[in-house]
Amino acid sequence: MQSGWLSHMTHGELFLLLASLALYLYTRLSHLTVFPIYFFCDEAIHGVLARDLVANGFRDSNGVWLPPYFQNAGMWNLSLSVYLHAFSILLFGFDRSIWFTRATSVFASVLAPLGIAALLRFGYHDRRWWLGILVICAMPAWFIHSRTAFETVLMVACYAGFLAAYMAYRYYDDRWIAAAILFGAATFYSYANGQGVMLVSGTLLFLSDIRYHLSRPPQRLWLALGMFALTLVPLIRFRWLQPNATVEHLRTLHSYWLKPLPLTEKIERFVTIYAQGLDPRYWFWPNTMDLDRHRFPDSGHFPLFLLPFVLIGLAICLWRWRESIYRLPIGALLAAPFSSALVGIAVTRALAMVIPATLLAVIGASFLIERLPHRWQRLVTLLFGLTFAFSSLVMLRTAVLGGPLWFRDYGLYGMQYGAQQLFAETIPDLLARDSQTTLRVSTTWANNPNSFVDFFLTPAQRRRIELITIDAYLYQRRDLDRQRDVFIMTAAEFDRAQQSGKFIMMPPEQIIPYPDGSPGFYVVRLEYVPTIDEILAAERAERATLVEEPLVIGGHELIIAHSRLDIGSITDLFDGDPHTLARGLEANPLVIELRFPHPLPISAVELMLGTMELDLTVTVTNPDGETHAFHQPYHELPPDPTVTFDFPQPLLATNLRLDIFQRGVGEPAHIHVREVRWR
Repeated sequence: MQSGWLSHMTHGELFLLLASLALYLYTRLSHLTVFPIYFFCDEAIHGVLARDLVANGFRDSNGVWLPPYFQNAGMWNLSLSVYLHAFSILLFGFDRSIWFTRATSVFASVLAPLGIAALLRFGYHDRRWWLGILVICAMPAWFIHSRTAFETVLMVACYAGFLAAYMAYRYYDDRWIAAAILFGAATFYSYANGQGVMLVSGTLLFLSDIRYHLSRPPQRLWLALGMFALTLVPLIRFRWLQPNATVEHLRTLHSYWLKPLPLTEKIERFVTIYAQGLDPRYWFWPNTMDLDRHRFPDSGHFPLFLLPFVLIGLAICLWRWRESIYRLPIGALLAAPFSSALVGIAVTRALAMVIPATLLAVIGASFLIERLPHRWQRLVTLLFGLTFAFSSLVMLRTAVLGGPLWFRDYGLYGMQYGAQQLFAETIPDLLARDSQTTLRVSTTWANNPNSFVDFFLTPAQRRRIELITIDAYLYQRRDLDRQRDVFIMTAAEFDRAQQSGKFIMMPPEQIIPYPDGSPGFYVVRLEYVPTIDEILAAERAERATLVEEPLVIGGHELIIAHSRLDIGSITDLFDGDPHTLARGLEANPLVIELRFPHPLPISAVELMLGTMELDLTVTVTNPDGETHAFHQPYHELPPDPTVTFDFPQPLLATNLRLDIFQRGVGEPAHIHVREVRWR
C-alpha cells in the first residue's frame, strides 16, 4: 500500500474528479435560496456572530479575544463555524443574503466528498473511487443539510478530512499526523456532537494502531503530542471561562443523564438510543422521528437501494479487520451516533454517519463489480455512476419543485417558514413606505427570530422593529396607535385577536401566503375597543381564582390551591426532580397555597425557579387563625435560581401561601417553578 500516494492522477481520473465535483457543487448551489424552504435561526446566527466578531476586533460580546465558543440561544455550542463565516466576511464583506451564507457552508462541505474520494483512491486503491463523490451526492440526508449553513455540515466535512489524513499518516508518510490532528480538532470544535465523534474515533484508532504509533520516531511522537496539547488549549480555556456550560447544555436538551435516575437505567437508555442510531431501519426507511424540516417525505435518510452494498462493505471490513484501513469505516460507524445517544437520536446530531455509509457502499459495490467478467466491469461501473448522478439531479428537481408542499406545517414545530419572506422582503418595504411606522413582529413561528432582525436589517431598521406577540396586548393594556403601529402576526394570532373582542381591526394591508397558498402572516393595524378596561378587569379577577387539588406529600394529605398552569402539573413541584417544572398560564404573581389538615411546624421555605428576578411574599396562618406575612425581594440571581426564606422563628401552620411575583414583565406572565420545599 506504499505506492501511489504521491503519483500524479491520470487525465481520466482528473476528468472524473472534476466532473463529479462539478455535479456535487451544481446540486448544492442550484436554487440554494429555494430549498430548503426555511432559513433557520441556526443558520443566520453564524453570519451575525461572525460580523460582530470582525467588527469588534475578534472579541465577543463579553470582551473575550478569540473566544473558543459562542452562544446560540443560551447554549455555548458554536465555535469553528463562526470563524469560517468571519473568514468569508473578511474576504467578501458581510452580505445579508441567504445564498451567501449557505454558499459559504457549501464550499466548506466539499471537503466531505474530497475526503471520501481520497480514502477510496489512496487507501483502498479502488479504481471506482469517484463513485464515492456521486454516492454522497445522492444521499438525501446530506443533500438537505449540505444546502444549509448548519454547523453539523462543517463537522462532517472536517471529519472526512480527518479520516483521509489519518489514512495518509498510517500508510504513506507519518508527517500526515499533523493534518490528522488539525482536522480532528476542527471536527471537535465545529459542532458540539463532533466532540463525541472524535472521542470515540480517536480512542479506537489510537488503541487499534497503538503498535504503529509507538514505532514512530520519537521526534514524530513528540510533535504529535505537542500539537494535540495545543488543540486542547481552546477547550481548557473555555472550561475555565464557562465551567458549567456542558451541564447546562445537556440540561437545556433535557438529557436523561441529568435526571434523578439509577445509573443502570441511564446506561440502559444510552445503549438503547445508541443502538437505534446504528439501526439500518432508522437510516434507510422513512421515519417520523426527525422533524419534517430535516427529512424527505416517504424516503429514508439514505437511499434504500444502497443498503445491500453497505452490508456487503461492512462484511468485507469485518472479514479484513486486521488491516487498519478496514477498521477505519467501522470505527467511524461506531462513532457517529455516540453524542446523539446522550440525548436522543436525530439526523443532525448523527449526520457523520454519511461518511462510513458512503465508504461501505462503494467498497461493497466495487467488490461485486470485481466478480463480473472483465468486459462487463467498466459498463456496470458506468451504469452505477450514471444512476447516482441521475438520482442526485432528480432529487434536486424534486426538492426545488415539490419541497414547498411536502409538509404543510409551516410554523414553529414544522418548517418555520417566513424568514426570507418577512425580513428580506416585506419588512424593509413596509419601513421604506412610511418613516413613522413601527413594526410589531410576531415571535411565535420561529425559535429565535432575533437572529433574523440582526441578520437581514440595518441598524436604522432594527430600531423600528419590536418582536412581540399579539398576546402581550390581549391581557394587558399597552400604548396602541393604529396610525403608527403595524402588526405582522401569524394566521392563528390574527384569528385570536379577532375572536377576543378586544380590538377594532382594520382590513389586512397585506397577507403573506404560505407555499400552499393558505394565509401565513397578516399585516394589520388595530386599536382597542372602548370597553377594554372593563374586559381586562374581569379577566384579572378570573386569573386570581385558584384551582384546588388534593395531594399527598411526604405522607401528609393536603389541599393545594394554585394559579392556573399551562405546562406541567402541580405534582411536578413536589416530585424531588428539579428538571421537571410547572409554568403559570397568566397570573403574576403566581400563587401556591398549601392547606394542611393538621398543623405543621415550618421554619423555612425553599423554591427552585426559572430564571427571573422576583418578589416573594410568604403568608403563614396558624391554628388560631392568625396570619404572619413576610416579603422578600430577590435580585441579580443566577440562572434557574434556588431561593430560601428563613422565618425569624418556627411557626405552626395550617396554611402556607406563596405569592411569586416576577419583576419587570407585568401580567400575564409565564412563571416557571421547579420545586417547592419546606422544613
